[in-house]
Amino acid sequence: MKNRILLAIAAAAFLSIPAQQAQAQAQQPKRGVIKVNPLSALALTGSGFLEYAITDNLSAQLGASVTGVSVSNIKFRGYGFTPEIRYYFSENKVAPMGPYVAGYGRIRSFKLTAEKKDEEGRDYSATYKPVGAGVAIGNQWVFNSGFAFDVFLGAGYNGGNLKVNVGTEEDFDTGIIGDMLLGGGFSIRPGISIGYNF
Repeated sequence: MKNRILLAIAAAAFLSIPAQQAQAQAQQPKRGVIKVNPLSALALTGSGFLEYAITDNLSAQLGASVTGVSVSNIKFRGYGFTPEIRYYFSENKVAPMGPYVAGYGRIRSFKLTAEKKDEEGRDYSATYKPVGAGVAIGNQWVFNSGFAFDVFLGAGYNGGNLKVNVGTEEDFDTGIIGDMLLGGGFSIRPGISIGYNF
């Protein structure tokens, strides 16, 4: 009788292994994620990200953005790139899913124009090309449907000088909002993104 019970338990355990493996495989995300930041549209900016898991704990991500916002009669036009390396540290999840820490770089280029003209009829204009780096912490959820949701908070430092072509630096002072857009010095980088795991 004991042998039959042990045999039945062993058979049940043996038969459950493929089911457990299938469930584990279903929970494993695919390596790539393509995402957009829906909040950036509030600042008339479009930003997207492409992430790829290199190993079970490491991924590389490239972000790109374009902007066309106006603040205090000054138009900002530009683009940026944000390369990033992420380390996923969960013991039971693999990249690109779960909590992570990241190091990122940031390269941007802006053209600013003010609604003023000089004596020769030229628009006041300037360029600003900040470069920076920082760290971030976040969590990315990947659902069985392929839907991905990423939330993060970072801090970094950006350096660069405003190069005035026509006008003076004071003509391009937009206060704290402009400082946040230009991102000079220490900056906070919060964000969310939604996308698809492929």
